[in-house]
Amino acid sequence: MDFTGSVSNKKLTFNLEKLGTVNYYQAIPDQVNEESIFIVIKNHEVIGINLGSLLNAKDCDGIVELILPENMIPADFFYFLTKELTSYGYMMNVEYKMAISQESMSVYQDYWVRIAPLMAMFGLKKQIKKRTKARHRFVKELSEVPFSVDYNGSKATVYWNSRNELIIKKGAILVDKAPLTKAGIVGFAGRFGMQLRQEHADAIQDNILIEDVHLRSVNEVGTFLYFAGTNSWLQLISPEGKTLDELTVVK
Repeated sequence: MDFTGSVSNKKLTFNLEKLGTVNYYQAIPDQVNEESIFIVIKNHEVIGINLGSLLNAKDCDGIVELILPENMIPADFFYFLTKELTSYGYMMNVEYKMAISQESMSVYQDYWVRIAPLMAMFGLKKQIKKRTKARHRFVKELSEVPFSVDYNGSKATVYWNSRNELIIKKGAILVDKAPLTKAGIVGFAGRFGMQLRQEHADAIQDNILIEDVHLRSVNEVGTFLYFAGTNSWLQLISPEGKTLDELTVVK
């Protein structure tokens, strides 16, 4: 792969012609492109990836910015990348599903294979030691427990009704606006939260639920109520004061 580039005291730039541009930063950049994908690295491991934001970049060792070719849709490739990095052994903690056409998938796979040698130079390699993701088991006895949420202005009562169904009861208060990045744009979690709210628009009036809403995961509940930003397993509290994590984590 041929490329041209430049070096400054802030970044390395690789111009890959038809494959777009890759930038590498050792410190958080002053400006953030809302269409760029940022891979945040610490101790030679990925600690976060973001679309159009740098929410997980504090105290990192380096940041890789992918400015994609024009024939690639950033949101779609972002989802593809979460799955690809999961196969590398990194914990991406992404539970939503997205359908990508086979044609687009072929384009994304070809792009990733071609830039993989460059990514390896930054530390993105397969066969790393996997980090263990906490596992939670559904406990039928908890399906009748009213878990409360009180976080960042949101308030709700939530029931974990079945393994893949959580119910947010009507009367819940939703955070009004998605938080903005330093660049003044809505990040990926905010976009996903707004998408969930659009899917349940009939149940929302003035940021209050007027009907129950059924969602598929704890993460969706947090994204729907307060646009994520925290571990939602720790925000659902039982009447006895225990978190849903405490009651269901597999040790």
